[in-house]
Amino acid sequence: MSGAARTWLGVVAALTLAACPGTHHDPPADAHTTAESVLELARTWVGGGPDAAVLEARASQYSEQGGLKGKVLILARRPGHLRMEGLSPTDDSVSVLATDGERFTSWQRGQSTCWVGRACPDNVGRFASVPLEADELVGVLLGRPPLIPHEHVEMKWDGKVGAYRLELVGGATDLGLAHGRTQRLWVAHADGRVVRTQLLEGGRRKVDVRYSEFRRVAGELVPGRLDVLLERDETDLRLEYREIDLATVPADEAFTFTCPAGTTLEELPCSQGTP
Repeated sequence: MSGAARTWLGVVAALTLAACPGTHHDPPADAHTTAESVLELARTWVGGGPDAAVLEARASQYSEQGGLKGKVLILARRPGHLRMEGLSPTDDSVSVLATDGERFTSWQRGQSTCWVGRACPDNVGRFASVPLEADELVGVLLGRPPLIPHEHVEMKWDGKVGAYRLELVGGATDLGLAHGRTQRLWVAHADGRVVRTQLLEGGRRKVDVRYSEFRRVAGELVPGRLDVLLERDETDLRLEYREIDLATVPADEAFTFTCPAGTTLEELPCSQGTP
């Protein structure tokens, strides 16, 4: 699969908590003192949020494969329904990833192959760089990243960011997202919003997502910008949500895509034992 295809299909603080260089934020007077209380804040945030969204985003990406800019239309409906469509300046479709949570299809204009398969973590990971369930990827895009199963958690106040930093250490026996991995989360004191998350493997940062430009839409607080760093191809991706519609619930047919005539369908496998 080409670097451009991975770009458009990959995926992927009104408070910008990452402050100016040299700025230090003291913890609030009523700061939490235990990791468990901050973790509960994060769980509440991640477990909430909108159930559906139509997002028009401006995307810019730089990687070892070069640079790309353009418009992306994102349709999301929980659980696990997602469509990401790259559009040309004239709003023609140039790439599509569509999944109903069970199956997915991905295609890029000009490619002879159309990729299909089950929406297992292995296959979602081909586009998101980490093995996520389809619904977890939806959560990432809506500012509600999943929390990994963990055996140990630590917490400290990060004065540079102005938020709590949680470190979740994945279980050694876990065979999924947490296996051999550590997750860091920066959690705001006031409302528990996650303003940044990192996933590390063997001490190396695999994914780093920063959320900013939060705004309230239809009663829901959602990020207006995602800045994503991926280890794969040293990818630096920014999604700026220009339009956020939380009132429209996309229909089932929006999450299916028929490969164009003349393309070759290639089934992408899942690991043995994957449901």
